[in-house]
Amino acid sequence: MENVYSAHSLLVDEILSIAKSVLSERGVEASAELVVERAPPERGDLTINAYRLTRDERRAVELAAQLSEALARNARLVGTAKSEGGFANIEVNPGTYGRLVWKVVSDMGENYGFNPHPKPMRILVEHTSANPVHPLHVGHLRNCVVGDALARILRARGHSVEVHFYVDDVGLQMSYAAYGFEKVRGLKRNMKPDHFVGLVYAITNAVVNIRVLQKKRETAVDPDERARIDRELSDWLWVAKELMERDEELFAAIAEAAKSEEPLERIYAINRAYEAGERWAVELVREVATLCVEGFKQTLSKIGVFFDSWDWESEITVWSGLTAEVLRRLGKSGFLREEGGALVFEANKLAEDPEVRRRLAIPASFAVTPLILVRSDGTTLYAARDIAYSTWKFQRGVDKVINVVGAQQALEQVHVRLALYAMGYVREAESMVHFAYEMVTLPGTKMSGRRGRFVSADELIEEAIKRAGEELAKRGLEPAENRDVAEKVGIGAVKFAMLSVSPSRPLVFTWDKVLDFERNSGPFVQYAYVRARSVLRKAGSLKPEVTEGAFGSEERKLLFLVGYFPEVVAKAADELKVELIPQYLNELALAFNKYYDEVPILKAEREEKARARLALTLMVAITLENGMRLLGIEPPSRM
Repeated sequence: MENVYSAHSLLVDEILSIAKSVLSERGVEASAELVVERAPPERGDLTINAYRLTRDERRAVELAAQLSEALARNARLVGTAKSEGGFANIEVNPGTYGRLVWKVVSDMGENYGFNPHPKPMRILVEHTSANPVHPLHVGHLRNCVVGDALARILRARGHSVEVHFYVDDVGLQMSYAAYGFEKVRGLKRNMKPDHFVGLVYAITNAVVNIRVLQKKRETAVDPDERARIDRELSDWLWVAKELMERDEELFAAIAEAAKSEEPLERIYAINRAYEAGERWAVELVREVATLCVEGFKQTLSKIGVFFDSWDWESEITVWSGLTAEVLRRLGKSGFLREEGGALVFEANKLAEDPEVRRRLAIPASFAVTPLILVRSDGTTLYAARDIAYSTWKFQRGVDKVINVVGAQQALEQVHVRLALYAMGYVREAESMVHFAYEMVTLPGTKMSGRRGRFVSADELIEEAIKRAGEELAKRGLEPAENRDVAEKVGIGAVKFAMLSVSPSRPLVFTWDKVLDFERNSGPFVQYAYVRARSVLRKAGSLKPEVTEGAFGSEERKLLFLVGYFPEVVAKAADELKVELIPQYLNELALAFNKYYDEVPILKAEREEKARARLALTLMVAITLENGMRLLGIEPPSRM
């Protein structure tokens, strides 16, 4: 067999070979317009659009008829081919194609779907990378789930993939958390470490902002300005009330300490000292960041997400001198200027070059602004360190870097690529991908890490498990099995919901859709898998086997879909479209449920039919399981 990975590719190769021969005989150039695509459901499995091959409508209709006749007569894997207008619509031959699919799935087993790229690459995927100042929240969860699935899919395409988490332990956010932690170091709380750090961070922000606003109000003369300050102050006072209700002792300790000093001066001092690597600051900040990262790892472990590398920003970009080297190289580029003691990268000037925009895929309409890299006090901003981190990534010898970062950071990602280009890292700038994702909204919820208002990933996961358990109990699952299955179903439901919608679209998270057992959800796909496995268990001594002529028209659609799976994996990897996998799994689950309801599997009229249908059920189970694993979803044994 010339391709052990994909029956679908052999099918398409056969169709294309015959189609090219037909076109050659009729003097039509077989160009890139000769494409075999999926047909609309009511028109078959595959189709060739002859209108693309000729501008003459009458000629297109003739070509479609000639292609259909040749395919029906000569293609071993094609059952029927009919012309409809200028389209040649094709159905696979359940007998010959079914046996081919069975061989490929049987040979590949748990690896079915692996579909190696002809030119595999070394790819670095960075995802999640939450600031270690509060727990992962629902937005981070989408980033995490998408990034993890993307890495899995790229590996299934044969690429060598390493996955990194960037620990952003430098900057003012970290210094706020460290300032508050310094005041409450001796107070212990029975909570996850990242939740403790997040509470301290929120309290510190409230205390500092209230103090700053109160001072501004004292000196404000303009009535409109005072009204604006009063509105902002009122909001922060309400936040303070909420935080005091959560932990009065912690709040009092931080607020009392802030009365005896200027907290902002201390926060800026921590920031400067940490960048400079002063021991006292390193010990303080690292203690806070490490606590938070430990909490991250607990959350990530629960949902089966792991990283090959945890990259500490301070070590890689600051103390190593790499950021200083970036500034030196940018200084030589002619696009760095000093302004009031600050250093500014004139990205906007570089982006005026149409060739630069073309090479870096920056739309002409995309507005690029100058970028401050270093403050007047000498401390660097996040963007400067991010540029340094990007050079470090490519120094690892990778061919491509994919940053899974929120869509709202589009300008910053463009700034980084432009900076790489300005420094002479042209290939690297062209090989960096911003895999953007939109925000997650929970109806009725407003989120702010600074204010301590967010739905943590831990809360969302536990709620999903609880709700899944309740639904499973209604369906008669025994309590002894319920927790384990509920974890797989609940976590699987959250992941599926976050992956089934294109990352480029905002996601509205509602429980009725997430845990819908009847359609387009993780539980729906998992239930189809459990159904298939149940049939296999009930088969007893009957073994799956495919003999010639055992598959009929009733199996055709499922056979086509199972055979199509490696093609979906390839497309999802090549086009970076993770949503294609859950969409495919939902389609396969729908088709299997229909087949299960309408066709007797174990009670077929002939044993050879029953064996073949059992083989098809096994193929569906393998494909559903492998597809779920590409999404990081664990298939349950029962539901």
